Amino acid sequence: MNKRVLSCSYLGAQSFLIEVEIDISTGLPIFSIIGLGDTAISESKDRIKTALKNSNFPLIPKKIIVNLSPAGLKKEGAHFDLPISIGIMVAMGFIKDKFNILNNYLFIGELSLSGKVKSVKGAINTVILAKELGYKGVVLPADNYYEANLIKNIDIIPVSSLKDASDFITNNIKKKLKLKPICIDNQIDIDFSDVKGQTMAKRGLEIAAAGKHNLIMIGSPGSGKTMLCKRFQTILPPLTDNEIIKATKIHSIAGKLSKTNPIITSPPFRSPHHTSSPVSIIGGGKKITPGEVSLASTGVLFLDEIAEFPRAVLESLRQPIEDKKVSITRALYKVEFDSDFILIAASNPCPCGYYFEGDRCNCTQTEVNKYMKKFSGPIMDRIDLHIEIRQLSETELTTLNKCKSSKEIRSNVIKARNIQYSRLGIGRCNSDMNQSEISKYCVLSKEDRLYFKKVIKILNISARSYDKILTVARTIADLDNSHEIHKKHLMEALSFRKK
Repeated sequence: MNKRVLSCSYLGAQSFLIEVEIDISTGLPIFSIIGLGDTAISESKDRIKTALKNSNFPLIPKKIIVNLSPAGLKKEGAHFDLPISIGIMVAMGFIKDKFNILNNYLFIGELSLSGKVKSVKGAINTVILAKELGYKGVVLPADNYYEANLIKNIDIIPVSSLKDASDFITNNIKKKLKLKPICIDNQIDIDFSDVKGQTMAKRGLEIAAAGKHNLIMIGSPGSGKTMLCKRFQTILPPLTDNEIIKATKIHSIAGKLSKTNPIITSPPFRSPHHTSSPVSIIGGGKKITPGEVSLASTGVLFLDEIAEFPRAVLESLRQPIEDKKVSITRALYKVEFDSDFILIAASNPCPCGYYFEGDRCNCTQTEVNKYMKKFSGPIMDRIDLHIEIRQLSETELTTLNKCKSSKEIRSNVIKARNIQYSRLGIGRCNSDMNQSEISKYCVLSKEDRLYFKKVIKILNISARSYDKILTVARTIADLDNSHEIHKKHLMEALSFRKK
């Protein structure tokens, strides 16, 4: 007897419909799975047989052939355990598909030896695929229910065991499971008011958050670079509904979702160490997985001590920063991941770190130049805001001046973002503007154009830097609640460019 169960496979972030075909016939009692499956799939035979036995569905000695179609597509993961088991149970007559469930629902889930259904990677991707192809719903592990439930207008059937799945197929019983409440705790115990002084750096971070601009901070040790950058996440606005789905989707594929908080509700903040490899930053590997640039999508990629990162890693960031996506190519296929992040970087100005502190620096000019050459021109050109900061004076350290709190700055950022959303569409900020939008929304007066023309010649500004200065000026104007870009906005934007 031949049966078909629908499931899903992934290639990077892209999902594919998989038909799990089961043929049971008389002959030698063998159990074979074909269709370019990996080791986890080939080992599923023992998991499935034991899980069926412990769920009171003992296998009858028969010849069982399982085909994962299309056969030419490489498949990975243990999430085929559930659809294979369901196909065998229906084909052997243990359960009957009275309500045509197999033709209307996709099945994913890993099995334990006891018959429990365990969580899998990429559940939300399966739900998105099912909705796009017009299927009624998805049967999946109960632990994946919350991420799957982000997608509306599709039937989500959470199951915790093979018995739950068989009850649904046989009697259309949607068992009410005691799902654990999710813990959404976005509270961060750090605040911008903790950092004394550094007014320009704080202003730069406010502009970066408002317009999604990249920023680099170069300064002396102990000047507060890392403190400021880590507090950047406290002034970011909440994710839009679409961004929540995007962030949850990429973390689900990577298997990075927390069991207590299975939905990404706040902007991700990724801070890889400077010893990280190019693959861990960009993505790839034997089994292609998203890298840090993709896990930071919709949020922040913070590179502390960026000058200590290998040059190959820094240069590999060019395409992700510019295109907001990563393309990983293999001989037979190509995988793309989103990389729509804000780059925040911090570095010392020289090997000893005290170049800005006068006599304290013991580096030669050759050593300083060599150190700063670690940032290539193309990388620096892609960073909108360049900030130099120095150590605080004795007066600044001992004065108890009240600083702006993260809450106050965040309020300004949200107002500026809302202006941009009304102008460009939900989720799009000034840094996302194309050439036609820059020409339309970043108009300068005749007097300001003449001023900008002189500055371009003096600073030798590239075409890319020209656009970035205009978009930063547009963000500053939005923070100022100004419809027009005035000279003061343009001058402030220029003050954040490397001289």
